[in-house]
Amino acid sequence: MKILAFLSFIFLSIGLSAFKIAEKPVSNMECLLSEAPNLDFVLVNKTGYDIENIYVAPTKQQTWGDDIMGRDLLEDGESVEVSFDPGEKTKKWDIYVTWLGYESDEDRYWTGLDLSEISEITLFYDDKSGKTWAEWK
Repeated sequence: MKILAFLSFIFLSIGLSAFKIAEKPVSNMECLLSEAPNLDFVLVNKTGYDIENIYVAPTKQQTWGDDIMGRDLLEDGESVEVSFDPGEKTKKWDIYVTWLGYESDEDRYWTGLDLSEISEITLFYDDKSGKTWAEWK
């Protein structure tokens, strides 16, 4: 402690300060969290069909990884909250969904979604046109 006080005295004597008291100290974790974007979002199924699998992966990643639904289904009219690790910094993500009871040629995906700007994604399907689309806010 005497050495620390002596060094502080020397630094202050020559106009340097090795120590600065923060007006509002923050922890290292708070600093990391403040730099990371909020990527959490709600996925809403308004397709008229049950979704069997949902994959969410960084746009630059070559594989989809694990199904975030596990054994659960996202039934028509339901929603699921997708949460990310608080330290995740990647902003651009891809989403891939598969339908219960349908072949892989019916699967759909959306790429390059900036999840730091999106809080909700709603999936739709039109039986007449066969078109599937997503809207987000």
